[in-house]
Amino acid sequence: MSFIHFIKLLYRNLIWLVSIPVVLAASVYYFTRNEKKVYSSESIIYTGIASGYSLNGTNKADFYSTSNAFDNLISLIDSRETKEDVSISLLAEHLQKTKSNSEEIGYEAFGDLQNLIEEKTRKKLKGATVEKTKENILKMMNSSDDNLIIEIINSSNPYYSLKALNTIKANRISNSDLIKISYETNDPGICRRTLELLEHSFMRKHRLLKEGQTESVVKYFEEETEKAFAKLDSSEKLFLQFNKQYDIINYYEQTKAIAGEKEDLYALNHTLEMDKHASDVSLKKVNSSIKNRVYQNLYNTQILEERKELSKLYTQITTLQLAGANATESQKQELENFNAQVKDKEKSLKRSLENLYKETNTAEGIPTKEILDEWLKTTLSFEQSKARLAVMDERKKEFDQEYKRYAPLGAMLKKIERQIEVSEEAYLELLHGLSMARLNQQNAELTTKLNVVDPPYLPVQPNKSKRMIQVALSFIVGFVMVLAFILVNALINKTLLEPQRAAKLIDLPFLGLFPLTTESPRFLKMSKLRLVQQLLSKLELNNNKTIKIGLASTEHGEGKTTMANMFKDELEKLNYEVEVLAWNPLIDNQNEESQTAHITIFELPSFD
Repeated sequence: MSFIHFIKLLYRNLIWLVSIPVVLAASVYYFTRNEKKVYSSESIIYTGIASGYSLNGTNKADFYSTSNAFDNLISLIDSRETKEDVSISLLAEHLQKTKSNSEEIGYEAFGDLQNLIEEKTRKKLKGATVEKTKENILKMMNSSDDNLIIEIINSSNPYYSLKALNTIKANRISNSDLIKISYETNDPGICRRTLELLEHSFMRKHRLLKEGQTESVVKYFEEETEKAFAKLDSSEKLFLQFNKQYDIINYYEQTKAIAGEKEDLYALNHTLEMDKHASDVSLKKVNSSIKNRVYQNLYNTQILEERKELSKLYTQITTLQLAGANATESQKQELENFNAQVKDKEKSLKRSLENLYKETNTAEGIPTKEILDEWLKTTLSFEQSKARLAVMDERKKEFDQEYKRYAPLGAMLKKIERQIEVSEEAYLELLHGLSMARLNQQNAELTTKLNVVDPPYLPVQPNKSKRMIQVALSFIVGFVMVLAFILVNALINKTLLEPQRAAKLIDLPFLGLFPLTTESPRFLKMSKLRLVQQLLSKLELNNNKTIKIGLASTEHGEGKTTMANMFKDELEKLNYEVEVLAWNPLIDNQNEESQTAHITIFELPSFD
């Protein structure tokens, strides 16, 4: 289709291209004359997700976690449960009202509510407070799957239905921490209050959701920490009972002290044995140097008794001296008494020896005083060593018993200490986990706290009407639909509408065209002349040649005779001999000669 043909097509159908869009636009204008006014309000909430401060001192947030957090928050706002809660809360507040109020519920909306719920049902739902009314509404809604509340929520009500609340829009403002929530409806007071209830509902759900995540973790760690502490306390009590039972203050220090004392004891015992052996040898040598009589006197009854008493005293003194710094006051007093008795006994033994010296100091002068003094010194040393060795033997037996007692205690104590160590490590680890869980809980409470920075406002002026836009769109839609119909109709039309198309379809040279006979006479006359001119320009006319023109059509009544007569009239006016004949293939006039150009027009039979 050429551009010229397109323009002509528009011109021919101009009346439809104008009338139908105008009628459609007028209809839209008429039917929207009572369009209700729409009021809109919005609110901005600060989330702190992207740049908020946390208890650990950081505010780092990656793109994916931030986007996920905002998606969760917006999904919570758009959730069905949140909007159901808003619908029920709004309905409960309105049921408490006894008259309309421009800031809460308008006159028309209040009247619609009275018509929506019967008075009997309103009295049944209405409670002493808004919360009680809300409980009654929830009770009715949950009583069955088909009741008035469910019907209202799933209806097309402009205030309480999910369909109306689904027009609430929530989106993040650019890349900030702010979320913008907007809503529009027919009543300004309801518009603002709906946003307020929505904010309260989803902020409460968001807080409970975050706190519930951390609360379960904190509860787990609290329970496990209590169990670990009880286990640790039980192990420590067992450790205390074990120490009391076996008189242990510090096992490792005590065993170390016992081992050190044992080594010192064996070293001292070795020294005493050497001293005793030396004293024994010396005593035997001194005894061999004394005459029999003197030797017998030395071992008379008095001297032997004093020697035995000295040996006992030395034994007792040695026993007390082993106590060392741990000795009590009574032991120290006994030690002083024994030392005093030893001195007395030594003096008594010395006097006995002096008497023996006088008795044995004869004219021959055989044992001398020096020999007796040596004998006394050696005897005292021998008795002291003997007494100490006796005490050492008892002490070694005590150490052996002590070793036997402490040997199994070490393994038992190690086991208890290992239990305490494991329990303590588990307790400290759980205590650390509990501290971190509580820190995360506080951090979640801090970071998930949403703040309304721009609360919903009461819209005073309605939104600009979209009536004229709807009218314009209806006109454009009507025009486009009519134009599309015309173009489609032209494209699917198989008639020969223009010369180029006709030549292309019949695949023959194009001679000319003729308009419909319903056109004006002047236009028809001009068309005849033009067609004859085109015909003559295509023919080679000689005086002795007959030109034959055939007129054919696919059906009867398409204008062959009209065209033949038109050609005959116009060509005769130009002094051409023209003959119109019905086509007969049995007659051949090709050899007929004429002095002038002769044109024969044959009306061929129709193809049908």
